[in-house]
Amino acid sequence: MKMEFSRLRLGLTALAVGLGLAGPALADFKSELLTPDTIVVGTTGSAPPFSMIDTAGKLDGYDIAVMNKIGAALGLKVEFKQLDWAGLLPGLVAKKFDVVSSGVTRTKERLASADMIMASPYIVNGVAVTKLASNDAITSWDGVCGKTVGVIRGAAEIEAITATLPANCLGKVKEYPGWTEMALDLKNHRIDWVGMDYLGPNYLAGKDTTIAVLPEMRAPKTQSIAIASGEPALAAAIDALLATWRQDGTLNQIITAYFGTTVDFSALPAD
Repeated sequence: MKMEFSRLRLGLTALAVGLGLAGPALADFKSELLTPDTIVVGTTGSAPPFSMIDTAGKLDGYDIAVMNKIGAALGLKVEFKQLDWAGLLPGLVAKKFDVVSSGVTRTKERLASADMIMASPYIVNGVAVTKLASNDAITSWDGVCGKTVGVIRGAAEIEAITATLPANCLGKVKEYPGWTEMALDLKNHRIDWVGMDYLGPNYLAGKDTTIAVLPEMRAPKTQSIAIASGEPALAAAIDALLATWRQDGTLNQIITAYFGTTVDFSALPAD
């Protein structure tokens, strides 16, 4: 019996070392949680393949898979709560979630914010032009000037897109709660193009031949998980896991499963 207890203690110590945590810190992140032994995750369910609803009506996607893996590694249950993107980060600040996992871009403002803790990168992405495949008027970034663009309400992409365009190029901007509504307006010609990331729409274009994503990706960026400001030990635990998984290929295995490609974590763009 003593031998079994010693093995268990050694196992827990190894986990703590693997997470980069000292003994008390291993338990500390559990004491920070909103619900005992449960990590409450805010996500949209409307940003495929980051966060989406599968054919069975269940949450699925890259963010869901990563958070389930984190929960298993930390010995926590994972509870997902769906909300439109615009309400997720305010909800995190209001203590409705422990984390937000829904393709959160690691902007300078978010990294410097006292209202949240941004985890280290879990994917590398960028901004791109998504359009109707039949729209021959837009064949490059130069073709979007003066055209009506659809964006996700509250998302960071529009700032990166604006910064890459010539002065006075950006046309009318229409905001949407999620991809479904935006894609419908694109197909009904209410907007000319979609200003979004590259990986998500590229995945969708592979399933819908009426949609096309221009191959030029601009403003390389990193995305990850946003953690409540009052949960630094949880943030440290998540960061340690992500660091290991970037190195050992675990994240790229999940990325390949959802995006059909890998990313190069050896050359991360600067924060």
